[in-house]
Amino acid sequence: MKKPVDLLKMELDSIPKYLLLRDVIKVDNDDIELKAIKESVMKNKWVDTIIKQQLVDGSWGTFHSMSQNGKSTMTTEQALRRLIILGLDHTDEPMKRIVEYMEKHLLGEIELKDRVEKKHNWTLFTHLIAATWVRIIDPNNLLALEIANDWANIIISAFSSDIYNPSAYKEAYYDIHKVSEGKHMLGFTNFYVVAILSDLLPKQVEMKFIDYIMNNKSGIYYIYDGSLNILPDKFDSLQASRYINAYSLLCRYAFSRDKLKTFKRWLLSNIQEDGFWDMGQASKDNIQFPLSNSWRKLINRKIDCTIRIMRLLCIL
Repeated sequence: MKKPVDLLKMELDSIPKYLLLRDVIKVDNDDIELKAIKESVMKNKWVDTIIKQQLVDGSWGTFHSMSQNGKSTMTTEQALRRLIILGLDHTDEPMKRIVEYMEKHLLGEIELKDRVEKKHNWTLFTHLIAATWVRIIDPNNLLALEIANDWANIIISAFSSDIYNPSAYKEAYYDIHKVSEGKHMLGFTNFYVVAILSDLLPKQVEMKFIDYIMNNKSGIYYIYDGSLNILPDKFDSLQASRYINAYSLLCRYAFSRDKLKTFKRWLLSNIQEDGFWDMGQASKDNIQFPLSNSWRKLINRKIDCTIRIMRLLCIL
């Protein structure tokens, strides 16, 4: 089997180098070099451009809907996702400010700036959205954990027998959320529910839940719209990048990683002769990529793709 290139021997831009040291080499957080590189990350053009658009309240305007976002070039969700991919975490001031904003929403002190979507139980939906992002940044946040535990109990009820029981799910959904039938967001095969529950389900329930997600023909809503049991046609594609996004969520479920062996083999089979992974120019979506300052040089794209896959393999 081909071996990955030794990226430590290469000249890397600040973000790929930081991610390599933090997530692959796993350098101690107190390491002087790591701290110095993090300072460079915070000044990097990708990070700086987003931080400059952050509003006084900590948000980036609307949270979920781009069509209502006014002058901002991104939603709050898009800003959050991109900053996390670029290496920011709960210790960084921009992240502290947005967590405080989301906490205020969970406490009922403010409403999100999005226009109410009438097809949803809007409060239930926005609380799930905010709690999911808070937990991604700070898994131990008590406000978010309360909402996550409600969803965990619903999923536990739904998978308490050998197979998924839609009647048990529906009954637990309405009982735990204290909502009446009608406007709802009844389904659970979406990014928010999958992301918020990764460490909260009992082993047997988790394994049945992950099986259900992997066998869902519509994939994970908001992330990937096809069956996760069918490999993408091409590795160097935006489709493959989104496929990896979906599996990045499933990797967080520790009891179920044995179910991801086919995915892991697929990743390993796509390493190139030179030791790099390359997902191609089409994978540049300004969210996952780029990490390097520019993709004008092919080597920078290869570095970014390789670091993304290596970070994932460290979990698998």
